[in-house]
Amino acid sequence: MQFLSGAKINCVFMALALCGCGLFGNKSLDIDGQRINVMAEDSALRPDFEAGKTKIKLPSPYTNHKWSQNGGNAMHLMGHLQASPKLKELWNEGFGEGSSKRNYLISVPVIAYGVVFAVDSDGIVTARRLDDGNQIWEKRLKPQNKEEKSSSLKGAGIAEFNKKIYITTGFGGVFCLDMLTGKTVWKKYLDTPIRIAPTVNSGRVLVQTFDNTLYALNADDGSELWKNITDYETTTLVGGASPAYDAKMDVIVAAFSNGELQAFKASTGTPLWSDMLVSHRRNNSLSTIDTIKANPVIDGDKVFAVGYNSLLAAIELRTGTRIWEIELGSTNQPWVAGNYLYVLTNNFELLAINKHNGKIIWNTSIPKGNDNDNKNGIFAAGPILVDNRLLVTTSNGYIFAVSPYTGEIISYVSTDEGIELTPIVADGTTIFTTNEAEMLAYK
Repeated sequence: MQFLSGAKINCVFMALALCGCGLFGNKSLDIDGQRINVMAEDSALRPDFEAGKTKIKLPSPYTNHKWSQNGGNAMHLMGHLQASPKLKELWNEGFGEGSSKRNYLISVPVIAYGVVFAVDSDGIVTARRLDDGNQIWEKRLKPQNKEEKSSSLKGAGIAEFNKKIYITTGFGGVFCLDMLTGKTVWKKYLDTPIRIAPTVNSGRVLVQTFDNTLYALNADDGSELWKNITDYETTTLVGGASPAYDAKMDVIVAAFSNGELQAFKASTGTPLWSDMLVSHRRNNSLSTIDTIKANPVIDGDKVFAVGYNSLLAAIELRTGTRIWEIELGSTNQPWVAGNYLYVLTNNFELLAINKHNGKIIWNTSIPKGNDNDNKNGIFAAGPILVDNRLLVTTSNGYIFAVSPYTGEIISYVSTDEGIELTPIVADGTTIFTTNEAEMLAYK
């Protein structure tokens, strides 16, 4: 993706009512609010090398044709993505109900076979053409009984596998829909609400309920293959981590609200190992929350995972042995590409880390802007790596482009709506999902 500046960008985004400087131009930062240098307060996050002494070399960008589930694919490993050389507006369409005082939009859309699928906070699923945004079909997912109609987070997550769409809901329903028509293939109601998007691969649908029960369901008919019950926390964050699944290794890595990371043999559900991603150092007002909300990432024989409070670790996939760890907290999936890992902390610090030894190469503070009108605080999503840019979005309406090589904030744009969900990319098209349930598609 080429990031344009000046008049070209103003023309491109006038129709979308984007304001501020040109999108991803070279204009200097002029954001209302302070940039707080957290590194000065936390020496543990200082870079391990002098600026410019370590050169980052990334693999060349490639064009991915799918973003099939939360995290991009079942292992949450997407690498360096390619987009078109020129950026222009494709379409801007709403897909239902967004976030409100009761309901939260927590599910990123997915892209497969030239179609983008989304589920809103009220359990309405839509399919739209990726090239022009035209709607193909729409379906409302219904609770099992009248008592569940008031359930919040009706649309919890969505995934595509083998031309089927799989959706989890806040009222405990798991639905399999035909990709072409939206007709229900099967549905299954569990006893507990679901707040996490499913992971689907190799004929298995992995569903994690609010009480930390992990189900493996048959993707063809919804029958239960196995389940595992883990202790759960009553106080946690909205949403959660989708399990990572490596079909070749027959290993699933799941993260839970009590701060526990567990690995299972995918074919049988047999536990392989467990670890607690909880730091002994508590340094924030929500220090009693141990949840892991960020997706774990499987990369070869390693797992990279980060807890909210507050530990990032590299772990051997087969044995569960820790290779290295850094004391930091995040709700965002680490992004792995080549020999490097990028992670956005709870303190809005974006770090580049050598994935083999845990050494910090650079650390950049992402501006929060003015939070006077954000009673619940400001949240950020990302990063994702697209055509030599790390993209980060914020709930108060900023999109940042950051150099993956130096950490320099190249440019930014401010929008009329907040974006708390990670951007998605497929077939050279980037989609941003706003809190108001609008998809902004650029290519």
